[in-house]
Amino acid sequence: MAKNRSALRNRLEYGAYLAARAVAGAVGPAARWRIGGTLGAVYALLPGERRRVLRYNLDHALPELDPGARRRLERGVARHFGRATLDALHHRRLRPEGLLAEVTVVGRDNLEGAVARGRGAFLLSAHIGSWEAAALVAGLLLPRGFAVVNRPLDNPLLEAELASLRGSYGNRSLGKRGVARDILKELKSGGAVGILIDQRARQGDAVEAPFFGLPSRTHPILARLVLRTGAPVVPIWGLCDGPGRTTVRFDPPVEPAPGEDEVALTARYNRAIEAVIRERPEQWLWYHDRWRPLRVGETSGTGTGDNDS
Repeated sequence: MAKNRSALRNRLEYGAYLAARAVAGAVGPAARWRIGGTLGAVYALLPGERRRVLRYNLDHALPELDPGARRRLERGVARHFGRATLDALHHRRLRPEGLLAEVTVVGRDNLEGAVARGRGAFLLSAHIGSWEAAALVAGLLLPRGFAVVNRPLDNPLLEAELASLRGSYGNRSLGKRGVARDILKELKSGGAVGILIDQRARQGDAVEAPFFGLPSRTHPILARLVLRTGAPVVPIWGLCDGPGRTTVRFDPPVEPAPGEDEVALTARYNRAIEAVIRERPEQWLWYHDRWRPLRVGETSGTGTGDNDS
């Protein structure tokens, strides 16, 4: 949790969340889509660090884009996350059957077949589309939900709200630090564990694995535990299709090749994530500094003091 957060700040943020949730619940899907898109478009016009990170990432990961295409993608990213935010607030008000009515599930047999092996299973995902909705749906499809490896939110009031939502769908949080033992316990009992590895890992925790052709610090915990346990890895994506519609897709498991080490396997997980991002590039969290753009005053080769999440 972030330090030096005041109780007043936490309460104000929570109050803003409750107000936004009320708005999201009071309008229909088409209106949420329009309002969210408008809010995202306004955000895209604001100067700041996140806008700079977005442009840096698109320049380096998708250099083939011409200036016009890049600007359109920038706007699309902003509009998507405005819409996705309102949809997530709307989902908080739904019962499970209501969420399922808004979702198309594809590849369920990939999930069920992996779990049937009896070794437990990993669900590999990324910050794309409606990733929280995908996790909720997976929780409903699994006999006892699944455990999520996550970084707790800085605001404890919002973290409690998210934990309550996950719990209502049978899911539970493991945190992010020192969780290997808990993961192994889940797998041993035949459970499933969800993990996202598309954000930049801390220097001491990471391996270098290509992502969009760029060297990318990626946490190897997934590959390490797969090689140790033999648990299958099922990619899961929650892709937004339009107002009030989401596809939750389970792809075939990513299997280790004979003799493959954790670095090579981590690189293949990155390729699986990259492939789905290329399908829907406007739906990935390009605002995260995945490749660490240089700060003002920095030169190439510096970069101590990481604040990676």
